[in-house]
Amino acid sequence: MVVADAGYKTPAIAHRLLEDGIQPLFPYTRPKTKEGFFGKHEFAYDEYYDCYICPGVHILTYSTTNRNGYKEYKSYGEHCAECHCLSKCTESKDHVKQITRHVWEEYMEVVEDIRHTIGNRQIYQLRKETIERIFGTAKEQHGFRYTQYVGKARMEMKAGLTFACMNLKKLAKILEKRGWNTVRFLLILKKIKRKEVLKEKWCWA
Repeated sequence: MVVADAGYKTPAIAHRLLEDGIQPLFPYTRPKTKEGFFGKHEFAYDEYYDCYICPGVHILTYSTTNRNGYKEYKSYGEHCAECHCLSKCTESKDHVKQITRHVWEEYMEVVEDIRHTIGNRQIYQLRKETIERIFGTAKEQHGFRYTQYVGKARMEMKAGLTFACMNLKKLAKILEKRGWNTVRFLLILKKIKRKEVLKEKWCWA
């Protein structure tokens, strides 16, 4: 399972993770519908006929697929003009309601099912105690609020070295709690051959 914030909650990422056999756990995202209007969840999708049915029991048929991979569904303005739900549905001059659905929307539906699974809410709450803390440390103590080098390769090298050091410090604390001698641990690290470090991809990519 991969736990990520709302910035990664996209159909493309959900598709890739699920296809690779990885369960993505994303947070709840608030609908962006204008206040006082019907939300997208109030429009029923008919998978067999590939259309949407609005709260006023009108059909939104498939129109086209845009370059971003979203299928567009539109209503008939003649029908909507006489609908009693028009004021809560759309403000368009031609009374046409449009809804978009990504070609990988079914993967987002699976993601929502995973989010509602018992126990996953508690798992997501652990994120702020682990991942967010690491990000905060990197920003406050290691200058990761801004990029300090020119070029992707140099920043990859800085990020790799920085997070490697952070992991080593964390590992040293864990081993110390388990009774290890920290000095002995550092001596073991010094015995790592230099060529094993230099051949890493993030150093020279």
